[in-house]
Amino acid sequence: MDKSTGIPAGDGPTAEVVRIDLETYFGFLRDIGAELRDPMLSRMAGYAYGYAQAMLEKDDVAAAARQLDWLVTESARFADAVGYPGAPRGR
Repeated sequence: MDKSTGIPAGDGPTAEVVRIDLETYFGFLRDIGAELRDPMLSRMAGYAYGYAQAMLEKDDVAAAARQLDWLVTESARFADAVGYPGAPRGR
């Protein structure tokens, strides 16, 4: 069972897929934040990324995936930007 949702293990994305997607979307938002000179966007992305990494260390993939969902949703605001990663691998 997953610690956050009670969903049987194996029914969601794997920790490795979440980790790879976190790197991708965090990097994209970090770069967009720098390009737009939007320190709040960069800070929020950093917080979501850091929290997700901590949850992965605790083997709470569902909690990390929720942070990834925020990063994906926020990235979609910039879907026309160069380097937009598109849909996450785990979906």
